[in-house]
Amino acid sequence: MQTRTFVSVLCFTVTLVLVSIVWVAIYGVAPLAGDEPDNRAALATAAVLAVSVTLALAWFALERYVMRPQRRLARGARAVAESQRSGGQELNVRGGHALGDLIEAVQTLGEALLRSRGEVAAATQSATAELDEQKAWLETILQGLSEGVLVCNRQHRLLLYNRAALQILGHPDTVGLGRPVLELVSGAALRHTLMRLEHRYESGVSAPGDLSAPFVCSRANAQGLFHGRMALIGDGRGQISGYLVTLEDISKRSERMAQREAVYRALSRELRGVVGNLRAAAEAVAGHPDMSREERAAFDQVLRDESARLSTRIDELADRLAPVDGGSWPLADVYLADLVRCLEERLAAGQPELHVRLVGQPLWLYGDSLTLLQVLEHLIRRVHEQTGVVDFVIEALLGDRYVYVDLRWPGEVVAAQQLNAWLEEPLYCSEETVTGQRLADALERHGCEPWSHAAQRDGEALLRLPLPAPERPQFHAADTPPLPARPEFYDFKLLHEPAADEALAQRPLSQLRCVVFDCEMTGLQPDAGDEIISIAGVRVVNGRVLTGENFNRLIDPQRPIPASSVRFHGLTDEDVQGQPTADQVLPEFHQFVGDSVLIAHNAAFDMKFLAAKEGATGVRFDNPVLDTLLLSALLDGEEEDHSLDTLCQRYALTVSGRHTALGDTLATAELFVRLIERLEARGYRTFGEVTKASRMAAELRHRAAVVGAQGTNEHGFS
Repeated sequence: MQTRTFVSVLCFTVTLVLVSIVWVAIYGVAPLAGDEPDNRAALATAAVLAVSVTLALAWFALERYVMRPQRRLARGARAVAESQRSGGQELNVRGGHALGDLIEAVQTLGEALLRSRGEVAAATQSATAELDEQKAWLETILQGLSEGVLVCNRQHRLLLYNRAALQILGHPDTVGLGRPVLELVSGAALRHTLMRLEHRYESGVSAPGDLSAPFVCSRANAQGLFHGRMALIGDGRGQISGYLVTLEDISKRSERMAQREAVYRALSRELRGVVGNLRAAAEAVAGHPDMSREERAAFDQVLRDESARLSTRIDELADRLAPVDGGSWPLADVYLADLVRCLEERLAAGQPELHVRLVGQPLWLYGDSLTLLQVLEHLIRRVHEQTGVVDFVIEALLGDRYVYVDLRWPGEVVAAQQLNAWLEEPLYCSEETVTGQRLADALERHGCEPWSHAAQRDGEALLRLPLPAPERPQFHAADTPPLPARPEFYDFKLLHEPAADEALAQRPLSQLRCVVFDCEMTGLQPDAGDEIISIAGVRVVNGRVLTGENFNRLIDPQRPIPASSVRFHGLTDEDVQGQPTADQVLPEFHQFVGDSVLIAHNAAFDMKFLAAKEGATGVRFDNPVLDTLLLSALLDGEEEDHSLDTLCQRYALTVSGRHTALGDTLATAELFVRLIERLEARGYRTFGEVTKASRMAAELRHRAAVVGAQGTNEHGFS
């Protein structure tokens, strides 16, 4: 029996006993003397009222100063005991109390518990220091690879990926730990390759780590082409637990191969007929010198037409085969500012009187960094030898297909004849002369034909080098989220995840794949036209908040934002003007969520806005939903305040960016992890158990609200 119920029953029992004693004393013990009026009824009534009021006041004092503080103290103590990450959390017992030093004693006990947990954590951290170092090496190696790396379990869900995989696969919102890899690349190639390797392993050919096979696949949407290699991963007990895939984007390489095949077909088929016509016409003219003028003119016309046709076709083929991408020479994106800094150091070491500086905005270009460095050094030295100029300026200009790198100096223009002579020279190198490599060879490798002319500024000359544009975008759009610096790119707990066909209700809370989200709106009533203006989400996998896997977008509501709403979230009309609309953003968020469980604080409110946009966006969020507000009420009862601010304070959570979608999302995610720990300590182990219990909590809240509203209306306080 709860303390409150016990005390209430006790007070009621004592009241009945005392009333009975008073009643018996007045009517049974005090005799009525003579002709005195009979006042025993009034006396008994007064005595009963006095006893009742006294005991009611005693009950109120017990409730106010003992029982209520005791319940709050008990809830706070349970929160400290059940949450493994509690730190700096105080037992919040507001107002006066009559518990004496009990609160201080319990607080001291809680601090001792936290210290012991800290000591255990410190010992664990010390014991795993070597593992953490190896983990850091693994992360560094993975992020440095240019090939995309994916590690998946047998259910084809991601356990690990690196930054290159994000760049190769595109659409980072769809890449996440625990997400199906079959949403990213074509499943047929993966399944077929995995089946081949498993058959080879089962036949006893070799160990899992020795089995690998190449394959070719595309993105799941059939765009792009990848060359991949798959290797099996064993669990140490002879069973296959997953596989590793490396991916290389060969889309451009396949396009070049297709171009070469087209050129081959043209040379072997199309041009053969043109050359045959020319040959036949030439043989006819040579074999019949006495033909008439009209016949001779007809053959001459054939020769001219076929020659022009042949020349045009050869030019077209040459353009298609032009080595603008360096052919087979390895080229990469090069940042011009880095290149100029290296050039300054080389010049300072060889000829310190020469100076070069970069002006304007540095751009990226595509090429071989060392070769371009040697080209610029060679040209600067030759211009210096001819003109005596010691100060040079380098500036980059962005064109449609090229990045124009201009080398400028005050003085005379280099003549075309002189520039052609330089092109035939061996390429200058500070360390050694590269035998057989001319300046023209290095430039042709980059599809570059330099030219010399006067600059727009009076008295200046320049050499312009048109170089290939980079593969990366020169400038990121303002609303393009950058890739995280150190995202959580792996979680090997997913390796032994249950099969996808097992009921979600049986999944342990610690193994849920969730997306915690929050929205900011123009107002509180979607039915009255209020719109979402910001939405954010973050993934939580196996009890870890993956801060690197987040979604954060502003949305143009296409209506003014009321000042009353700006006061809360700080977003103005200027902030959202020009941003994508909800019918663009919500499908992207739907992809980000995938099949995860949705988590929010007061989730019904946010889900109502998402449901209101189903018709306009064409996407429906029918994912399972958990509400951190209801989970908190399930743990601590309705008597406590369950607002997000209060809960963050109760669990000692630091909130950065409160009342912004991303700030509230991260706070709710950390809160959800703490609540999972407490729920498991209370015996709620699975998603199904928590869902059932939270539904009951929601029903109780709803009934209490209805009863309260009815009581208000009955008393005329609507």
